[in-house]
Amino acid sequence: MKNSTLVILGVSLATVLLILIGMIGYIIFLLSNNGSSQQNFQNRSGGMMGSEIMGSGMMNSGMMHATIESEHDFLVHMIAHHEEAVASATILKEKTDRNEMKNFADDIIKTQTAEIEQMKIWLEIWYPNQDHQVNYQPMMRDLTGLQGDALDQAFLQDMIFHHMDAVMMSQQLITSGYADHQEIIPFAETIRDTQRNEIHMMRNWLAEWF
Repeated sequence: MKNSTLVILGVSLATVLLILIGMIGYIIFLLSNNGSSQQNFQNRSGGMMGSEIMGSGMMNSGMMHATIESEHDFLVHMIAHHEEAVASATILKEKTDRNEMKNFADDIIKTQTAEIEQMKIWLEIWYPNQDHQVNYQPMMRDLTGLQGDALDQAFLQDMIFHHMDAVMMSQQLITSGYADHQEIIPFAETIRDTQRNEIHMMRNWLAEWF
């Protein structure tokens, strides 16, 4: 009887020890793979998570998106917004090694330069006596010191948020009743729809390349 009890106790102790050893081994495994797991998560998310998102110009500026209160607000903010995009795209076009990024930069430069010109015309015709100055907070980081993958990744990360800002301003104008001239509605709809599609494209590139 005593021998049976000793055997049972021995088996129980051995089982407990095996469980403890297994748990310790699993904890060590999790700790040793924590860094790579976080990196894989960032890569699957298109590089937009964790510390990378904190590196974007938008997060550094503390500006989530512009709030407009009139048609005039929309025009002056969108002009400044487009001008920043054109400036960043110009740097990208000159320095990137990817043909896709060169073509994308060229599209931004051509499309948004034309939109800037149209908005400036409307400002002069519709609001000739108003101040067109705007306190614009930059959303894009300085790209001049970057090249290769670092340049492309930084541009895509920042431009996604930059485009989101334009989409929100356009939608706000369309739905708020701020538009005083009918022709600005399809103009804002084009900005909203074009840049929303480009956001999807940029997210796919981030996921594919980085």
